[in-house]
Amino acid sequence: MVDQTEPGGTRAGDDVIVLAHCPLSRIRLLWRHGQRCDDLPPMLPDQWLSVQNTGRVLRDCAIIDPVELTLSPSWCIALQSDHPVAQRAAEELRAGLVQLGGPELALAAASDGPQLNLSHGLAGDGFVRAPAANGLALRGDGPRGLLYAVYDLLETLGLRWPSPGVLATPTPLPQPLWLPPSAISDHPALPVRSLVLGHDLFLAEAEAWIAWAARNRLNTIFVHTTIHEPALGACRLATWRARREQLLPLLRSYGMRIELGGHHLRDLLPRRFFRRKPELFRYDGQQRNPDHNFCVSNPQTHAILRQMATAFFQAYPEAEVYHVWPDDLRGHGWCQCAACASLSPADQVLMATNTLAEALVALRPTAQVSFLAYHDSAYGPKVQPHPAVVLLVAPRLRSYAVGLDAPANGPLAEQLSACVAAFGGGNPNSPQAKLGSFEYYLDGILFKSAPPPLPEVIASDLRYYQQAGLGSLHVLLTGDRPFLHAPPNAYLFARLAWEPQGDPQQLLNDYASARAPHHPPSLISAYRALSQAWQPVLNREPVLEAPPAPAHGLRDPITHPPTDLLDLLDITSRDAELRLEALHKATLQLEQGYAAWEELGAPNIPAAFAAEYAEWEVGAKLLTYIRLRQQLYVLVGRNASRSALREALTEAQRALDALYAWADTHVPKRAQANHRLLRAALQLQLDQIADQRIHNPFARLGLRARRAKDLVKLLPGMVPLAIVDCRL
Repeated sequence: MVDQTEPGGTRAGDDVIVLAHCPLSRIRLLWRHGQRCDDLPPMLPDQWLSVQNTGRVLRDCAIIDPVELTLSPSWCIALQSDHPVAQRAAEELRAGLVQLGGPELALAAASDGPQLNLSHGLAGDGFVRAPAANGLALRGDGPRGLLYAVYDLLETLGLRWPSPGVLATPTPLPQPLWLPPSAISDHPALPVRSLVLGHDLFLAEAEAWIAWAARNRLNTIFVHTTIHEPALGACRLATWRARREQLLPLLRSYGMRIELGGHHLRDLLPRRFFRRKPELFRYDGQQRNPDHNFCVSNPQTHAILRQMATAFFQAYPEAEVYHVWPDDLRGHGWCQCAACASLSPADQVLMATNTLAEALVALRPTAQVSFLAYHDSAYGPKVQPHPAVVLLVAPRLRSYAVGLDAPANGPLAEQLSACVAAFGGGNPNSPQAKLGSFEYYLDGILFKSAPPPLPEVIASDLRYYQQAGLGSLHVLLTGDRPFLHAPPNAYLFARLAWEPQGDPQQLLNDYASARAPHHPPSLISAYRALSQAWQPVLNREPVLEAPPAPAHGLRDPITHPPTDLLDLLDITSRDAELRLEALHKATLQLEQGYAAWEELGAPNIPAAFAAEYAEWEVGAKLLTYIRLRQQLYVLVGRNASRSALREALTEAQRALDALYAWADTHVPKRAQANHRLLRAALQLQLDQIADQRIHNPFARLGLRARRAKDLVKLLPGMVPLAIVDCRL
C-alpha cells in the first residue's frame, strides 16, 4: 500500500495534503482538502505518521531548500536509537549502498551535514521516506518498520533479494548514486507474514532464509517441529534446541516474531500411561486405543495436558504463538466413547487447545496457542475458543490449479467461513492476526520435491484470505532435500503477503529481471510453460471425506502403495483417460520451456543460472514420470496385453530412473536417504502394476525382497515389517 509523490508547489487539489519539511525534525501541514492550514502548529514526525495511519493520503510534498540528493562520501547515516533492529537497519543500509557502488558512509548519532536520517516509533511495520532540508529521512512506525524502509530504499536504487543467498544488483551500477526525490508512505496489508521452516535441512540453512525473509518483508519465522521419526515434514525439536542459541540473536536483530510447534498434542499424554489408565485414551468404537490423540471428556486427561503443556511452554519461552496440534490424520483419530460421541473432531481439538491456553496465559498472558482447522477438524467448531486461542486453517486437500475463490474449491471456502465465524468473524478492512492460514506453496512433500510456479494461485488465495479477514499468512517450507535455488513461489508469496492486491505478472517480471536482467522474457516464458504443464496434475476436486478406517495389522506397500493428494490413481477410467490426454498436451508446454532455457544458454547454462535451471528441470522430469505412470494405469484400465503393459512399465521406469539420476548429481549426500525414501512411493506405484499384471509368483517374491533390501539401506536399524508381510 504505497503512496508515492513528487515534490510539488504550494497549492493542492481537493484531496491533497501538502507537507513542508523545515528542518528535518519539523513537518508542517500547509494544505488539506484545498484549504490553507497555516494556522496549524508544527508537527513532529510521530504526528506526521499518525496522519498517514488515519488513512488521509499523502499526495504531494513541498520541500523547502532540499540538499542535493547525490550520494557522496560527505554524507552519513544518522541514527540515535540503540535498538538492535534499528542498528541492523543502519548496517544493512551502509552495506547495501556499497553493493550499489556508493561510498561506505559513517554511522553517527547526529550530524549537521547531508545525511540519511533514520528514526522510528514504538512498534509497527509501516514506514515513511521523504526528502528533507539536509538529506533524506526514513522513519518506521517501529524498529522493524525502519528496517523495511531501508530495504525499500535499496530496492528503489536497484537491489533485489530474489532467493536466499542471491543478491541482484543493477547492471551497470549507477554512477553517481542518486537518492530518490519522491516521498512515499507504505504499510503492510496483513500484520503477520510468516515463513515456516519445516525440516532440519532448512533449519541448517536458517541464517540465509532468515535474512532473505526479512529483506522481503516477512516478519515471522515459525519453526515447525516434531519428536517422531522419521522426521519427514518437520524439524526435530532437538535440532531446534541445538540451534536456537545461535539463531535467536539473529532473529531478534531482524525483528522477527517467533512461532513454534507442530503435531505435538499426543505427546502431552505419554503413551506409557495407557497400561495403568486406559480410560485417558480414545475409544475407537471397539476398545480403548493408545494409537492417536486421547479422550477429551476425561478430567484427568486435561489435568495431565495442563501439566505437560506448562513444562513445554517453560522449556521454549521464545515463541509468541505455540502450535500444539493433533495427529496428522485425515480421520479416525478421535474418541468415540459415550461422552465424546456427540463432539465433532473440531470440538475435541478445541477443547484440548482451550486447556493448553489456560496453562499458557498463567505463564505468559500475551502468548497464544493455535487451533488447527485441518482435515477432519476443518469444519467450524461449536465449542467457544479461549481468548488466547488463534485460528489456523490449513486447506491442503484442495485444487492448486486455481485459487480458493474458484468454484472448484467452493467446499473449502465454506469450511473457512465456518471456522472464521466460530472465532468471531473477520473484517476485510482490518484483517486480524488471530485469524490465520497455513499454505503449502513451498511444500516439497506435497509437490514431490518440485513445487510448481503458482503466481496467479498465490495472488488469488492471498486476496481471498484478506477479504475473509485473515491477517496471518504462513507458508510451509519443507521437503525431502534442500532446494538448489528457492522456487519463485517464495518471492511471490513474500511480496503478495505485504500487498495481496499486487499484480502477480508484474512480480514475476520483477523476479525475472533480477535473475536474468539481459533476458527476462525468456525466464518468464520458462516458468509460464512449467506452470501451464502442471495444470493437469493440480486440477482435482478437493478431498472432503476421510478415507475408510485402516485395517488392523500390516499392509503390503506393493499391493497398497502410498499415495498423496496429486497422485489420483483411483479415479474413474473416463477421468483417467482425460487426465492422460491433458498430460500429453502438456509436453508441448515443456518443450516451449526448454526452448526458453536454450535462449538463456541451456544446456551449457551459465553458472549464475545452473541451480535454478536444475530446479526447473527436475519439475519437467517429474511431469514426464507422472505422464508415463498415468499411461500405464490407463492401459491397466483398458485391460491391455501383458506385453503392452511391460512396454509402458519400462517407459515409466526409465522416467523414474532419470529422476534418480538427477538426484545423484544434485541432492547432497546428507539428504540422499531422505529423498530416496519419499521417491520410493513412486517406485511402489509402478511395482503395484508389475506385481498384479506382469510378474509371476516367483518374480513377485523377488520384487518384495528387493524392496525390503532397499528400505533397509534407507532406514538403518529399522526392519521394514510391512514388506516382509508378503501375500502372493
